[in-house]
Amino acid sequence: MPVGDGSPKQKERFSRAWVIAAASAADFTYEIVADDERGVDMTVHSHEHTLDFQLKATSNPEVQEDCLIHDLDIRTYNLLRSVTRSGYGVLALIVVGPDTGTWHSMNDSGTKLAHSAYYLPLFGLPETTNEATVRLKVPTSNLLTSAAMQALMDAQAARWAS
Repeated sequence: MPVGDGSPKQKERFSRAWVIAAASAADFTYEIVADDERGVDMTVHSHEHTLDFQLKATSNPEVQEDCLIHDLDIRTYNLLRSVTRSGYGVLALIVVGPDTGTWHSMNDSGTKLAHSAYYLPLFGLPETTNEATVRLKVPTSNLLTSAAMQALMDAQAARWAS
């Protein structure tokens, strides 16, 4: 039964499911951040390192070439791109269907989350002169899988290797 395209809070909660699935499959722990003061909605932890995720969801993504376009507020962009932060800042962009009834299905052969989750590392990206938002291009090849979660954690670990 169609129930609409979801409220912003519902999209945020569903976005967590994608990050939780990828983190759990990579054998990482996670926590939901109660406030968004540091630009972080969730953190994912290995035994030694942390990924800081900003979660965004859309049912109507803008696509240019092989990228999803997302306008992120400058405050969050600057917080997550900072090279002095301890956690590795990452944008997770979750694409959901226009009908919440299609977001999740389950039967004897498995569970399906629809449509897809993508990521863009923000750590170390350049400053911008924009004052409100910055336009980001998230490659559609950046699927947020357990292997991608491990690669992000490896990038975070490499920051601290001397």
